[in-house]
Amino acid sequence: MRRSASPQEAEFDRIQQAVEAIRVRGRRDGPAAVADDVWRLMRHCVDLMVQGDPAFARLVFRTARISFGVHAELGQWFFASVSSLLFTGAVAVIDAQNTKNGVDFPEDALPDIQVMADLSVDVAHRAGVPLAGYLVAEGLTGRQMGDRTIARELSEFLGGEDAVRRLRGLRRSVRAAAGRMADLPDAVDTVVALRAQADLMMVQELDRTIEELASGDGLHSGARTVSGVLAADRTARSVLYLAPGVEGGTVIRLEGPESGRRLCESIALPGLGLREVQACLDTLRGSLASEPPLVKARDRAVRTAHAAVTDAVWKPVLDAWPDLLGGRVALVPLGQSALLPLYTAPVDGIPVCGLLDLTVVPSGNALMFAAAWPRPSRVDPLVVADPWYHDGAGGRPIPCTVPEARRVAAVHGVAPTILREQNTAAADPGGPERVRGLGRSSGGVTRRPGLAPVDLARRMTSANLIHLAGHGSLDAHRPLESTILLGGPLPLSSLLGHDLRRGTTVVLSACHLAGIGVRLPGEQLGFPAALLAMGASSVIAALWAVPDSEQTIELMASLHEELHRGVLPSAALGHAVTRAAAEGARPTAWGSFTHFGA
Repeated sequence: MRRSASPQEAEFDRIQQAVEAIRVRGRRDGPAAVADDVWRLMRHCVDLMVQGDPAFARLVFRTARISFGVHAELGQWFFASVSSLLFTGAVAVIDAQNTKNGVDFPEDALPDIQVMADLSVDVAHRAGVPLAGYLVAEGLTGRQMGDRTIARELSEFLGGEDAVRRLRGLRRSVRAAAGRMADLPDAVDTVVALRAQADLMMVQELDRTIEELASGDGLHSGARTVSGVLAADRTARSVLYLAPGVEGGTVIRLEGPESGRRLCESIALPGLGLREVQACLDTLRGSLASEPPLVKARDRAVRTAHAAVTDAVWKPVLDAWPDLLGGRVALVPLGQSALLPLYTAPVDGIPVCGLLDLTVVPSGNALMFAAAWPRPSRVDPLVVADPWYHDGAGGRPIPCTVPEARRVAAVHGVAPTILREQNTAAADPGGPERVRGLGRSSGGVTRRPGLAPVDLARRMTSANLIHLAGHGSLDAHRPLESTILLGGPLPLSSLLGHDLRRGTTVVLSACHLAGIGVRLPGEQLGFPAALLAMGASSVIAALWAVPDSEQTIELMASLHEELHRGVLPSAALGHAVTRAAAEGARPTAWGSFTHFGA
């Protein structure tokens, strides 16, 4: 005899049918015809989820995604922003259930998460509730590397009575800053109520974190949505979330409770639309990928990209918040904006990294953990170079990696590891410009495990200042297979089997290794995010092809001289880049390098 459906199952099926009917009617009659219905259906699903049935989180996910698109298309920013908050809550419930059951997040849901992460920040700004944009951005991005980091270190970082005291103080600050009514209205119908809902989500997350810490059982929720505020507080940095939008972008400024500023505020960036970002990246990639590399065309492309970033991002940001100049700033670029030269774009002729202590991070979580551990009092360097002469594995020789490694090692008083003997006959000074990257992805490189030192990854785990100079290869479709060639291909996936010493600085003097995957750019998957998740506090890497030249040698030597004097890595790279620009070095030599981490 066939079992009859339970009331919950019957209601689930009814809602699924209603969702499909709304989709069909919306395509036929337009968004205005379904806006009220999808809003009511979404709120009904939320009520069922809150009553304790996590299965309805999947329906909240679907209805909130539809509601967001419908109301954003109609310019109803308040309703769209509420939908994005409820979508984020559904993702958290689904993620918790999947983690409990030992299964991965549904692959077919990831594109919807990417769309919401890309667009929700701009919508929250338009609604007048930047805190909602921050909560969505932090809740939906950096999940894969963030989960590894959280699993390893979160309880240690926040453990103890002092952490509970700080979190309680933060909760009081959020409550005081909110200035809202004590009770949240039953019907969320005003911007004031939306602000209250965002405040309430923050306070609830703080309450969960404090409760888990006080219990002594460790953290389970991950404190994901409070991590940006914790990071701003711990690092004394202003945290800027940079989000391109359909018609212009938005930047959200987040501050710690001790800063004396509002917790969260935002401004519009009219020149940072998704189309403008993509056009800038397409032009830059086209010129930098020219074969053979054309020196003047490459320099011109970098200058054009720098000017676009300055006009779209840094001029409006510094006009609105001039107090950032000379201060400490962490930039969280969302989506494809992470591939823009944000760190080095000049403002009034000076790279912005020389005007403020700037770092770039994949998420607030990444900044929080990068700052969790003190910098080592004793430096244990590892300097490795591979000039990669023709040996059947592809790639042009890059002989300047050898003198670079020797200069860098000499600064720290150690001997470098050179993985091949220098062969001066391999270099052709009259030929095309040499760059430290392959013309194809690492998938086309023959892997020869015997060529690479089998202990290189293990040696990295025993050092706390690592400099690697060689060919880099970004696999944009499989970012964890991106590779640095050191005697043989050393893919990122193989490094992830190890943990670095906490507080480590890693310098990647190679092409493209600051790049990220293209399928889900919100994940920021690539060498920087992965190395930070492995325990590094700082990662320095390049967004595009690095010239194998004397100017690159000088830049790297200048960087390490700053580090040797005790300058923090973010400021050390800023000083080195500013010096190179002032001395007339080509923008391709310094314009791609970025500091990631604390």
